[in-house]
Amino acid sequence: MWTDAVDDALRGWLAEAGTGGVLAVVALGGYARRELCPRSDVDLLLLHDGWGRRDLESLVRALCYPLWDAGLSIGHAVRTPREALRAAGERLETATALTDRRLVAGDRGLLDDLAGRCRRWLRRAGADLLVAVDGDGGGAGDGAGMLEPDLKSGAGGLRHLHALRWASAVVLGEPGLDPLVGARYLGAAERAELARAADTLLAARCALHLVARGDRLRLDLQDEVAARLGLPGGDELLRRVGLAMRTVAHVHGRTWPRLVADARGGRRRRRPAPEPLDDGITLVDGLVEVDPVRTLAADPSLGLRAVAAAAARATHLGRATTTALRRQVGDLGRVGWDDAARAALLATLRAGDDARAALADADHTGLLGAHLPEWPSVRGHPQRNPFHRYDLDTHAAQTCAQLARIADGALDAAHGELWDELDEPDTLVLGAWLHDVGKAWPGDHSAAGGQVAQRWVRHMGFEHARAERVARLVRLHLLLPDAATGIDLDDEGELRAVAHQVGDSETLDGLYLLSLADARATGPAAWSAWKDGLLAELHARLRRLLTGTAAQPRERRPAAVVEAARRLARDPAAVEALLERAPARYLRAADPEQLVAHADLLRPLPGAGQLRGQVRPGPAAGTETLSLVAGDRRGLIADCAGVLAARGVTVLDARAFTGADGVALDWFVVRPGERPDWPRILHDLRGAAAGRLDVAAMVDRREQRRDARQLTLPGPLPVTVRFDAGARSARVEVRAPDAPGLLYRLARSLADSGLDVTGARVATLGPEVRDVFQVRLPDPPPDAGLVEARLRAAVATHGPSRDRARLRS
Repeated sequence: MWTDAVDDALRGWLAEAGTGGVLAVVALGGYARRELCPRSDVDLLLLHDGWGRRDLESLVRALCYPLWDAGLSIGHAVRTPREALRAAGERLETATALTDRRLVAGDRGLLDDLAGRCRRWLRRAGADLLVAVDGDGGGAGDGAGMLEPDLKSGAGGLRHLHALRWASAVVLGEPGLDPLVGARYLGAAERAELARAADTLLAARCALHLVARGDRLRLDLQDEVAARLGLPGGDELLRRVGLAMRTVAHVHGRTWPRLVADARGGRRRRRPAPEPLDDGITLVDGLVEVDPVRTLAADPSLGLRAVAAAAARATHLGRATTTALRRQVGDLGRVGWDDAARAALLATLRAGDDARAALADADHTGLLGAHLPEWPSVRGHPQRNPFHRYDLDTHAAQTCAQLARIADGALDAAHGELWDELDEPDTLVLGAWLHDVGKAWPGDHSAAGGQVAQRWVRHMGFEHARAERVARLVRLHLLLPDAATGIDLDDEGELRAVAHQVGDSETLDGLYLLSLADARATGPAAWSAWKDGLLAELHARLRRLLTGTAAQPRERRPAAVVEAARRLARDPAAVEALLERAPARYLRAADPEQLVAHADLLRPLPGAGQLRGQVRPGPAAGTETLSLVAGDRRGLIADCAGVLAARGVTVLDARAFTGADGVALDWFVVRPGERPDWPRILHDLRGAAAGRLDVAAMVDRREQRRDARQLTLPGPLPVTVRFDAGARSARVEVRAPDAPGLLYRLARSLADSGLDVTGARVATLGPEVRDVFQVRLPDPPPDAGLVEARLRAAVATHGPSRDRARLRS
């Protein structure tokens, strides 16, 4: 529709303008392919046979100005056929655009002249063109299955289809996908699948352009785009788009290397001799092929063994094998398991990044669904949240790849040694692959996933004990990340409760490695050097409880901390003075450097309303530690958190202690951003401590001007508040959307309710905070419903933001 309207307009304006010589109006790129979307560029080439400059300027005004006035984005060039070819040799974008061309109006002879020149040029320089396309993203991508896919340039996007068309022009002399079928690069069924995938992606891109600029299908736009297409919601849209993109990515990934090789060496190039890989399985011209006389009916392991062989060589299955396996899977419906099939699956999952293409083949051919009847529920299942990057089964494969990197020592040698010491590493591999499978079933995904994992592992034919252990890993896969950011690591009782859930050191080590792999596969919002440090510390302390020995890092003991502080201090007497007034739990949390910092700040003692601070490098890259001493009062920690939020400083961790003399000994670990103005921040903190600063107004101003590039949400996040009161204390839990000043408002609400915050553990995952506060109750205690109402009111005054990580006080 868009294309026809532009064609008709151009023909009409050309007739009105008249011509004084030979001219051809040529559509290029997406306009030539009749794939215009509402915000697509309309690429025009005005071919002429040597017109004068003034006539050409008049022609451009007649043809292009009306399109610009209509709000269209026009890309135009005015050239002779010779000039057009010279420009193609200078710019990749021009060369690929010329490959798809269509006469809109004017003299066909000029276009035929250009077409002949292009064919001769592609025979000479086509291989270099494809190599350039490959380096520009047309031959590679970040992997299909993205939750916010780029419909044009992402892996499996429309550009991959265009690249196959360009390769056909280079290798076969004719652009398009149909010539690739005749030349046996593509199968007929694959060509039909690519056509359906292209229709899905083009429709989604058109609907997206009606909603927003750009080609990235953002989470916050998906429901509206789905409505434009008449789909029930964003989940259905994302699943359809995701499966279409993985179809394109699979076919492109297998076909592209061979096309590039044939462009370089010719279709009659000398191919390497076939290389036997396994029984009935051979490497042929870089792809894995199965002996055509072998079948899944006679050998159920055949398909998975071929996939494992492809993973070992970091390659794809060949076209003939893909076609044969898909046909056999369709005929059989279900394929059983044997020892060889189980071994092949494990070998594939252990292959790490090299298995990416092979796992895509296992999915594309239907092998996974044939071996696991419930696989279609998992395949392409959307996880529409801002911190995950991939759909469900792609995330599972990415987790296995990350686990393989960790096992190889990519993080450090200690993690590789931990892997080597596992009694059953294959149990962990299966647990990593299945850890999130429960998201495709209702209810808590860890609990549901444990049941599904146990059922699947038994269906594969593994023994009952292994199925139980895999299910346990799946049920507990969030235990360590939640505990690392949600309990007081210095509280022996809380540590023992976690150790009791874990049960044994084998499970602990597996959960630790799985947590590291899962976070990295999830995306940047789920992991950082800081969170790695928390996990390592938790793992070490749980290891000590379960085995009597510490793993990493070395456990701190108060006596050792004190001795180290005495050696570091410039004034040992100041350290002794600190020790006289510090509460006992302070020494279980502070390291020697922290003791020395507080000792220096306490000379002399701060009075009421006074605050002193000091900044030093933090425990992880990109962090700093802010140490504070002040005359304590209710709400002090809230005001300090508010000042930091107002100045754009992200709080990662904090501790607060009050000595018998009423002096607060606090510290914050922060991510300060670029060039923090610490003198100004410390000035504001002193003002807040003295009551001279309107912290609430500062936080409000900060939130009003916060970065507009905030994390996108598919819908509102629920707010939950729990108030569990004991005799003299209470535990308050809050889950809510994040914002820079949320920590300040929650802590202030508790203080306004008459509650003293004695501890807080605050975690952030993407746009969601999960905060746990320990508070001391007054006598009589406040009404829990009133406290909850105040906390909900604090949450209701903000929206989502990036600016938060973790606090523990």
